[in-house]
Amino acid sequence: MQQIASKNAPPPSLVVPHFAVGAILWLVASTLIALHPEIFTQHYFSPKLLAITHLVVLGWISMIIFGALYQLIPVILETKLFSEKFARISFYTLIIGTLLLSYSFWNSQLKLPLHVAVTFLLISVVLFAINVFFTATKAEKQSIEKKFIITSVTWLLLTVSLGILAALNLSQSFLTINHLELLKIHAHWGIVGWFLQLIIGVGSKLLPMFMVSHHLNTKKLTLAYALINLGLIAGTIEILVPTSILLYFSAVLILVGVFSFLSFLFEAYQKRIKKSLDKGMKQSMIAFLILIIPMLMMIVLQLNLPNLTLFKTELSLAYGVTLLIGFISSLVMGQTYKTLPFIVWLKVYKNKVGKGNIPFPKDLYSERIASIQLWAYTIGFMGFLAGILLNHNITLQISSIIMLIAVILFAVNVLKIIFHQPKTHV
Repeated sequence: MQQIASKNAPPPSLVVPHFAVGAILWLVASTLIALHPEIFTQHYFSPKLLAITHLVVLGWISMIIFGALYQLIPVILETKLFSEKFARISFYTLIIGTLLLSYSFWNSQLKLPLHVAVTFLLISVVLFAINVFFTATKAEKQSIEKKFIITSVTWLLLTVSLGILAALNLSQSFLTINHLELLKIHAHWGIVGWFLQLIIGVGSKLLPMFMVSHHLNTKKLTLAYALINLGLIAGTIEILVPTSILLYFSAVLILVGVFSFLSFLFEAYQKRIKKSLDKGMKQSMIAFLILIIPMLMMIVLQLNLPNLTLFKTELSLAYGVTLLIGFISSLVMGQTYKTLPFIVWLKVYKNKVGKGNIPFPKDLYSERIASIQLWAYTIGFMGFLAGILLNHNITLQISSIIMLIAVILFAVNVLKIIFHQPKTHV
């Protein structure tokens, strides 16, 4: 854990607000899901579902990732952040852009509010990308983790650029390509190109560190990097120029790449010195188990079986929900318990070490609340997934309320960490 406290790390005042705002917007998104679970029985291109999706993707997941990366880049790349000023501007423009975009989709306001929203989001992402790229150029050490991070940010730029084109096309209709095909490319660039590759790049460094695992086979990561990016390129070409061979080729490449990374994690788990896992690591491990579900769904979707034709909309929606709400959100919550307490602990107690008994980072939040939250969220999500697949409103309503309770507990713990007051027992 001490590695997170790199001398190159930016001040907590830059990092911590990302976690606070991310947790609040995650709570807002979860509340909307609980209030409108019927949205998840409709087509995935409905306005309200687009609003919730972008609130989750930008306001919750990307917000936390931006903040966490500002703290972790000094660990992974062993250099200082290029510009704290850019990071602060990116933070505020991301908030404004996310809220405006979600409002625009929710109310089908596809002109001025939408145009202003995408402008703010473009500024935020470009400043974030500049920060990462220029920070990476200062780093002398070359590693597979660095490749994953730089490549993921490149895919983020492509994702946002395509998203802006798609958003403008909703009001202007100047593109000839089908809007649903644009949405497929946008979604896969974002989920697989941006989120998944960033998770692999950061996770392959941090997770073995948290488990205290050594002498791992990094060739598995190199293989994952090559296969996932080739699969994304092949998948993009297939959507633009449909061919069955490319479709299957893309799916196989991505699947093998993901399982190569999971094999690396399993090796780290087997070789871990720290045998007991805390709540944050347990939730992270559950998240990677959940990742297997959308991988299996991808296989089923690619098979295009005749009996599944009427079921394809539900399966496609379940695939996206499992990746965003099941896998990525669970992982972000788990890793928040690993990074945020240490950042706040360092701020509060770095000058008190050796001057009395001070708490550990894990003492900054309630483990009991974290434990209830972990199982409530896992149970709620599995029920929610069943509700989508069965197209059953009551199941969706009950499970979404259980998930909301879990997110409330998570937000309570996040705020408890952020507002922790110094306690020294002599």
